[in-house]
Amino acid sequence: MLGGVIGGGSSKLVAGPLGVVKIGFKGFDLGKTTAETTLKLDQDIKDIMYQQDGTKASDKVRTGAVMVISATLGEVKTKTLALLQAGISAGHASAADDFGVLGRSVYQSMRDNEAGAVKVAACSADGLASDAPEDIFCFYEAFVTLTGNIANWGADVQRAVAIEITIPFHAFAVGESTTHNGAFGYWGDPTDSDVPAIVWPDVAAPVVRSASVVSATELDVTFDKNVTELNALLTESKIIAAVDDVFVAPSSASVTGAVLSLTFPSSTFAAGDKVLLSISADVVEDAAHNHNEVVASRIVTNPLT
Repeated sequence: MLGGVIGGGSSKLVAGPLGVVKIGFKGFDLGKTTAETTLKLDQDIKDIMYQQDGTKASDKVRTGAVMVISATLGEVKTKTLALLQAGISAGHASAADDFGVLGRSVYQSMRDNEAGAVKVAACSADGLASDAPEDIFCFYEAFVTLTGNIANWGADVQRAVAIEITIPFHAFAVGESTTHNGAFGYWGDPTDSDVPAIVWPDVAAPVVRSASVVSATELDVTFDKNVTELNALLTESKIIAAVDDVFVAPSSASVTGAVLSLTFPSSTFAAGDKVLLSISADVVEDAAHNHNEVVASRIVTNPLT
């Protein structure tokens, strides 16, 4: 016998001869990658020499180590570039109105100013990222370097952005673990390994779940989370309803929890009316200051009889 049989260790991150992964950074899905994605341990190793042992090292000592992910992103947006590269900013006033600035950031710590958590999830045979904890590498701190072109154009060239993610060792705070001083990251249930869990920041914009006529003068919009008005003086000017193709603006608005209640002029809504609702960007925000995105001509439920 050569030794004991290695049992267990069934994570899809390493199981099988082939496999693809999906990467998340700071709570954002970076989309699908192209070509090969790799994770390596980049170590500095010093030879220890003793003259009496001849010219070869008699020992080796690790003097430094970081982990590095190399990948190429195939689903790139301007906001992806802004997320990955300090100095680039991007935004949009509507789906068709994209804007930003190509700036720079120099002479400042990338770790202090740009780092965030990274997750790498194994994908199933149908290309969907696994949500099983044992199939996800979670790294505490990482910062990104663009290693290729920001953009490329060509009739037979796929647009893609090559990146390198550097993952330094993360020291744990007092009380976060009784068995580890720190780690690059973990996979599986962190409580099983006695390490602190990584929790994504809330970066999702408030999403309209429903819109319904409540009375002849009121329309309620329900979001997927609690919201507040960004500027109560401007809310009404950024919302319009189309009632049987006639545009009507609300006269007042108020928020209770996740519900934005809109009051319209007398007898605006009646039974059988076809109602569409449009809301500009940046009307409401959640507790993490994520602003709503544009809502265009959403069909409103009209239960009036």
